[in-house]
Amino acid sequence: MNIEDLRLLTNDTIKEIRKFDVVTPELFKDTFLMKAKENDIPIDLEELSQKTLDFTLHKVYKIEKETRANTELLQQNIELATEAIDQKDKDLLQSVQKQMEELNRRISMLEEQVYLDELTKAYNRKWLFEKFLINEKFLKSGTLVFVDIDKFKEINDTYGHITGDKVLAMITQLTKKLGDTHTIRYGGDEFILISLHDDDSHLQNQMDALCKTLDSKLFKYQGNTFHVHISYGITTFKAGDDFQSVIEKVDQMMYEHKKTKIHACA
Repeated sequence: MNIEDLRLLTNDTIKEIRKFDVVTPELFKDTFLMKAKENDIPIDLEELSQKTLDFTLHKVYKIEKETRANTELLQQNIELATEAIDQKDKDLLQSVQKQMEELNRRISMLEEQVYLDELTKAYNRKWLFEKFLINEKFLKSGTLVFVDIDKFKEINDTYGHITGDKVLAMITQLTKKLGDTHTIRYGGDEFILISLHDDDSHLQNQMDALCKTLDSKLFKYQGNTFHVHISYGITTFKAGDDFQSVIEKVDQMMYEHKKTKIHACA
């Protein structure tokens, strides 16, 4: 099981076990294995060491503990604010305001732990499924781009995984500069870009420009120089559209893009 499968299964497991009031190691393990089966990811029980389970459980417990603390603080602030309003106590109201600002900061940090890919700092699949979808359906209309890095395995095999990680981070930073677009690391070397504009012409032009920029640029890392190229598919979607259907469509477009060019964006 590779690190991407582990991250995917951990996120899916955390989402599932949040339905329970008490989380035990046995419950976590059973849910983890169930999610692995649902995603057709083979699991070697010997490989799935107690150390791995302990690490992921620690992450779950930390999130639960911080969530409970934030909820308690929010309740306290509501009670203090009510008291301050009743007594017209400006100093108490100012104190409540400062605590609320700190609470917002803590919640933002917690969301960053839950919703950001640890390597690239792009949004992760959990963010996509919880913020943009309900029951696998899009909540709003917009444009979706499916991006794949050409011959990424070759980059990893030739220059090493550290170099590959740098390439993933670079693609994330470049796509984040496209404007009113959200970048999601969907898995491995695959990214999804989502814009809430349902006219795809502007984003299409931006993607073409990004491809041409990459085509003409040498990537340099630790004395190695090489090109990084991408292929992509782009489509609009409507509120209520099925996510998997849209992904299948744009994935096919991406592969057609790969096949019908001398290079991805030449």
